[in-house]
Amino acid sequence: MPQPYPRFHPGPSGGRLDGFSERGARELANRIRSAWARIGWDVEVRVERIASEELGDGRSIAHFTVRSDLVNGLPQRRLDRSAPVPRARAA
Repeated sequence: MPQPYPRFHPGPSGGRLDGFSERGARELANRIRSAWARIGWDVEVRVERIASEELGDGRSIAHFTVRSDLVNGLPQRRLDRSAPVPRARAA
């Protein structure tokens, strides 16, 4: 019997992925989209800049988040199998 949803790993990624950096957020968005696409669901996932932190030496650090159209953790649309799986969109 096919798995009805991707394997879920709650909590932090154990240091393997920095979800607050733009690079890490994009990787997380790609993982979410790909996991649902593998079992036939189309999920819109986007990366958004949520804050900037000023450092004392004049530099700043941007923080990012991942948002999706999942409702209560579940997708809303079946994947059109004739279309390629979309990549993460810019914020």
